[in-house]
Amino acid sequence: MLDHLRAMAVFSTVAEAGSFRAAARHLGISASVVSHHVTALERHLDTPLIYRSTRKLSLTAAGKQLHISAQAMLRAAEEGYASVGQDAASPAGSLRITVPAAFQYAQFLKRVAEFMKRYPKVEISINFSDRWRNLVEEGFDLAFRIGPLTDSSLKARKLVDGREYLCASPAYLKKRHIPRTPADVEGLELIAFDGRSRAIVLTGKGERPKRHQLRIPHRFVVDSGFAAMRLAEEACGVTILPDFLAREPIAAGRLVEVLPDWSVPTFGIYAVWPDNPGTNSLRTLFVDFIAEIGK
Repeated sequence: MLDHLRAMAVFSTVAEAGSFRAAARHLGISASVVSHHVTALERHLDTPLIYRSTRKLSLTAAGKQLHISAQAMLRAAEEGYASVGQDAASPAGSLRITVPAAFQYAQFLKRVAEFMKRYPKVEISINFSDRWRNLVEEGFDLAFRIGPLTDSSLKARKLVDGREYLCASPAYLKKRHIPRTPADVEGLELIAFDGRSRAIVLTGKGERPKRHQLRIPHRFVVDSGFAAMRLAEEACGVTILPDFLAREPIAAGRLVEVLPDWSVPTFGIYAVWPDNPGTNSLRTLFVDFIAEIGK
């Protein structure tokens, strides 16, 4: 069994590195030894794990499944090593995280930098993308997502409620018209987000708030909050931006809030992670640290 566990670790490194030579360099062994371990594992399982070609390697269906299990095994081992003989004040280990691209412009990165300075034995890999990622299949330990959540198989923790702004550039509103009522906004053009409902619900501010649902025509559809912000600054239409993106351009006068007496619904920011072993203590420490942003 120990030989098979060692072979699984080598196989997982090959899957991550993309080649036998790269895996050999990472592990500090020869490429022939790496190949020997993978071949022995395939013989033991009586199934191919890797498609080999002269240019690149790719995993078979069985290989992809085993890679997920091997990653869980290695994460559990890393957590075990990190927890033995170490002071609680100096945790070690690695985290692979995916977050929305807009987090590059929020307080998130500053908080990550503070975390890394405080815990120098921790390694973090961050994927900034607005594309939905499958945490289990792609090997992520943690994700931060802007709600609502749809995957009930993941563990989740709500960190903060955020505010959104309906905004546009002063030049765009001067060219078209300055809305006085929600119905006026429907005469403008929307910079829309891919995968998000085009229907916008506004709620009036006051003791007896009214609700108004808008459907604004659009020509632009983007999958990036930063792109929507820049297009709005270039007078291409109105858009909805989270507070951490809208705050600076509004303060600088490049954007203005449209209908400030009406508000867009708040959104939740969540930390989500797979319900599997490994990296639990480090993940909890990191989430607790990031959660301080909202306090």
